[in-house]
Amino acid sequence: MTLIELRNLLLAKRTAKAARDAVWRQLVIAAQAHGAAWVLGAVGVGLPGLRRAAGKLMKDYTGDPDDIDSEVLAGFTARLKTIDPDAGSLAIRLMREAQIAGAKVRTAELDYATRTRPQWESFEPRQADRGHEDLVLAEAVRDGILTGEEASLILSTRLDDMRLHEVADQLGESYFRVFRARQRAESALISWLNARHTRKKAEICEQSQTPSAKNRPENPL
Repeated sequence: MTLIELRNLLLAKRTAKAARDAVWRQLVIAAQAHGAAWVLGAVGVGLPGLRRAAGKLMKDYTGDPDDIDSEVLAGFTARLKTIDPDAGSLAIRLMREAQIAGAKVRTAELDYATRTRPQWESFEPRQADRGHEDLVLAEAVRDGILTGEEASLILSTRLDDMRLHEVADQLGESYFRVFRARQRAESALISWLNARHTRKKAEICEQSQTPSAKNRPENPL
């Protein structure tokens, strides 16, 4: 029986769990005893499960898919070499280790993108017609609320027709990092605008409550 036939047998619903466990036990023993050829064979047999594990981790992931694929495979093969052949439910255990390994890459990428503020000196945004929004962004840059790159990112992706994935491609960054950078920049901008509006409102209120010179009562003395 070829490995492909063996894999199809394991995937068949009619195959009993005991039979699946027995096949995987022999694969693990062979991989641990005879090395690379059998490790590769076990990977081939487990490929449908490995693809499912990687596919689940790809949801909403905007890093390099190859990173997750590589770690899923590495997690599977590393555990294959050390797992106890008599542990039972070997396929489930191996796939779990594969998914854990891939999840670490996913978590690391998202954490890195969240914590770091990328420097995008090479970012050359498309030029759009400038108006009031451009003046507001320029003022935010002067006040140190935004960097020039962050202002350009907002301007190009919100007011022009540039898409975030185009910016990410231009910068060689992941979509998620660019998305998070814009999200942080816009949050800072909104807070700054709200604070400025509150100050101006307070100033207007204070001025309205202060009598003007012509309306002040004359000093009788």
